[in-house]
Amino acid sequence: MSKTQPRHALRLVAAGMTDVGRQRRHNEDNVLVAQSLDLFVVADGMGGHSTGHVASALTATSMQNFFEATEQGVLPLPTPNDEADLPRHAERLAQAVRKANRDVYEISSTHKEHRGMGSTIVAIHYDGGESLHIAHVGDSRCYRIRDGGIEQLTRDHSLINDALALKPDLTEEELARLPKNVITRALGMKDAVKVDVQTVKIEPGDMFLLCSDGLSGMISNDQILEVFDLTGDLSEACELLIAMANEAGGVDNISALLVRADDTPPPSEAHISAMEVDAPELAVEEVAASIPFSQRYRDIQDMRSYRPPPGDPIDEVVVGTELDGLREVMTPDDLAMLAAGGDVETEGPRSIDEIRVARCRRCDHELYVGNTFCTECGTKIESD
Repeated sequence: MSKTQPRHALRLVAAGMTDVGRQRRHNEDNVLVAQSLDLFVVADGMGGHSTGHVASALTATSMQNFFEATEQGVLPLPTPNDEADLPRHAERLAQAVRKANRDVYEISSTHKEHRGMGSTIVAIHYDGGESLHIAHVGDSRCYRIRDGGIEQLTRDHSLINDALALKPDLTEEELARLPKNVITRALGMKDAVKVDVQTVKIEPGDMFLLCSDGLSGMISNDQILEVFDLTGDLSEACELLIAMANEAGGVDNISALLVRADDTPPPSEAHISAMEVDAPELAVEEVAASIPFSQRYRDIQDMRSYRPPPGDPIDEVVVGTELDGLREVMTPDDLAMLAAGGDVETEGPRSIDEIRVARCRRCDHELYVGNTFCTECGTKIESD
């Protein structure tokens, strides 16, 4: 009599891609595909040319380091009260985000050239069973695509969302007067951060899209779904999503990371098809990530509001996390400045000559480092 074979766990297949967009000179986004850790991250840096890309790179590196260090054994960090009942895998993810926050904060506060930097983050981790754990800070998003429908699983930490939470009856006219690029929470703004964590059941065929606001702000949910009518290949789907965001204007850096739950036996080591993208290599930034966990953290209970000091460079602007009213969130001058200037980078190269460029092999259009597609003819750029 043959024995019934136990059903194997789902395996995640993933692909991720980031692009500078059509209007930025440098890419401050970072994508981490750590297939062996079942960890997937999108980080969107803030702070301008000299700081934003450092914050997002450090975020990705810190997350990977933490997961590699905690594959076995006890989690090293104290748990805030609001995370005390989390499943272990969700708590591990939350601790990794808080570690990344601390690393970004330490570099920002101890290196003058990186002062004011920060990063959003959205991350997912599969526990090998029936659950997927999601953590996020800021306005980078996680969507679930299931049975032909799409659902946003994360809630943006933005001025508009927090305003609606306070006053749900705000009119469209009143909302239109609020700057759209203001987020109320980000990594690196202070030594403690509140992390939103959730656990969802995962089913075969589920697809999860992690993305920066350079994607979600440019294309609709229906447009996202259209991509999966055209291709089932995750890398091609990422390319199409980025191309659509660029076609819509490409006003910001664009990142797309797709993760699919497959109910198939795992392939041999020699035939693993998922793309693994290690966290970027760092120089001075890796100093903070190397500090032992046990020396780095204290109990995080105090979530008092943070307000950027006057004169800090801004990319996306982070304001207080506890809103007692819109007037206490930002000064009238700040709101007026943001409304007039939008997503303005105050620090950057002094001239276009300081940016390394290449040329499209098809149309000879000049490209900035970080382009995945030609911004003129749309040709995919092959990396050397």
